[in-house]
Amino acid sequence: MQGFDAETAARVIAENAVDAFMRERVGALGLKPGAREAAIGATMLELMGVLPSDDSVRLAAACNRGLEVLIQMGVSGPCVEGVDPDDGSVTMQVM
Repeated sequence: MQGFDAETAARVIAENAVDAFMRERVGALGLKPGAREAAIGATMLELMGVLPSDDSVRLAAACNRGLEVLIQMGVSGPCVEGVDPDDGSVTMQVM
């Protein structure tokens, strides 16, 4: 993985996971300012602990741990089922 930048990869995956979660969310439509950024930060932190990794399930588990921030704010949504380590796209579980 020459030239791999874990922080950039973590940010791309985290933003994709949070955006997908927010599109499918249930509850608290008017979130506090900064909620999205807090969730991205928490998800990035979890991802930094497992990157670099090609394991989609391991990356998804890290995303789900980070998304707990939103759940603690009263928002529920689908879990991340898989992460494509090549482009950072996420697949959400069907609710």
